Amino acid sequence: MDKALLDKVLKMPPNERLTFAELILASIDYEDSEVQRAWINEVNDRMKADNKGRARLLDFEGLNNVVYEMEDYHL
Repeated sequence: MDKALLDKVLKMPPNERLTFAELILASIDYEDSEVQRAWINEVNDRMKADNKGRARLLDFEGLNNVVYEMEDYHL
């Protein structure tokens, strides 16, 4: 492994490291390249939305609360 490359990547901001990791994983995954690109674009869009404060992030408990509220509403 190229230690210089690893050192350079570890100095990148977290969102860029995540994108880099996605690209690396996509390069060894056997999914259709169109599906890979769609997922990478989705990850990038979600990171941008989060960075701009346009995303509502939920932990598992928060997600459960939303689901239960939706179930109560539809009953």
